[in-house]
Amino acid sequence: MSMVRLRRLQADFERLRDYVTRHPRLQLIQAEGSPPERYQIEFRVRSLRQKDGQLETVASHLVEIALPRDYPRVPPLCRMLTPVFHPNIAPHAICIGDHWSAGESLQALVARIGEILAYQSYNTKSPLNGEAARWIDGNIDRLPLDDVSMSVEEPGPPPPPLAQPPAQIAMTTAPPTEVFELQCPACSAQLRLRQRPTSSRLRCPRCKAVFEAPAP
Repeated sequence: MSMVRLRRLQADFERLRDYVTRHPRLQLIQAEGSPPERYQIEFRVRSLRQKDGQLETVASHLVEIALPRDYPRVPPLCRMLTPVFHPNIAPHAICIGDHWSAGESLQALVARIGEILAYQSYNTKSPLNGEAARWIDGNIDRLPLDDVSMSVEEPGPPPPPLAQPPAQIAMTTAPPTEVFELQCPACSAQLRLRQRPTSSRLRCPRCKAVFEAPAP
């Protein structure tokens, strides 16, 4: 195995583990390899399962993600380990879309699978399960089945240290600035000055009229 692939797999594992740890609806069940090339992840997301011809709501699903030899030039292989009723999921594969790029992260892929399971994402034009596609056409008002957000907040940088204690900052706060209000006799505009007029004549900024400043 090349060093480039090793570094990519190790980086994928660290970022995916961090993402799954911080998301309350995900759990990393198994990671095979050192660094891992196969994962089993539990999604605690509401979706559907067909049993004895009837549909029932299921809140837990197990997904396997395998990284082939040519990964990341080719996309991961994703399949369900538990049955799901969805137009883009078949027993052997999960349709993750046709636009895979080598720069896409595993956590983004996991988030996309979660959105598919929740019926936030689906494609009824070229389905893997035609019956599920027809079910969506008649039940569009019930979707999504789960409004879970698959994103997590990235930890931000720590706040900068205070230049001085809060008590000292409060003591050095500048006093409020006195404001003087005048009215232009020509256009009746209200003027607000931050200091007492030093000249006996003022110009109105609105109508440009010049008038005598009132006595203090």
